[in-house]
Amino acid sequence: MASTRSTARNPDRTRRRILQAAISLFAKQGFHAVSVDQIVGQAKVNKRMVYHYFGSKDALFEAALSEVYTRIEAIEFDAIERGRNPREKLSRLLESYFEFLDKEPEFTRLLQWENLEKGRHLTKENHLLTKNPFLNRFRAIVQAGVDSGEFRPDLDVTHLMIHFIGLCFIYHSNRFSLSQSLALDLGHAKVKERGLNQVLTLVFEGISNRGPTKKG
Repeated sequence: MASTRSTARNPDRTRRRILQAAISLFAKQGFHAVSVDQIVGQAKVNKRMVYHYFGSKDALFEAALSEVYTRIEAIEFDAIERGRNPREKLSRLLESYFEFLDKEPEFTRLLQWENLEKGRHLTKENHLLTKNPFLNRFRAIVQAGVDSGEFRPDLDVTHLMIHFIGLCFIYHSNRFSLSQSLALDLGHAKVKERGLNQVLTLVFEGISNRGPTKKG
């Protein structure tokens, strides 16, 4: 009881506890299998706080999606700012995707559940989830590489963004099925390192304006 009173006196902390409990449970079980009672039980808050801060279970799921999107967007912008030139910026981005998806499995799981729902929580009117802010920055980096003659001029930047995400995402979204079918532990650090190195090679051999590089 004292814990409930304490969280009620700290609105930000209470909201964060509810949101983190929701992210954890939704990621494990999906939207339909999780009840509001389960969320408040894990968050150790009064049930009315969920409706006070979020309004509904649907809105709470949307907030969970928005939160994990915010997390990946933060690492995207941080990654490209650490690069000194277009190639290095994009390399840092791919490396950061692998690192983020490793540390934040809830992101992958929540997106998988939402895709099973055909993105119904992402298509709400006035929803804030969008890749446009980062896509615009990504486009500028690619264009700088094109202008310098380093990258091919015929690149479709939106599809390139999709390929960046997909090449990294598959190691985490399909980790267990691929590990079984290929007899390869995709959770092992060395395996992921080899995978990342090959992703980097594939991407830069593909977008380079100079064609494949020769070894030796």
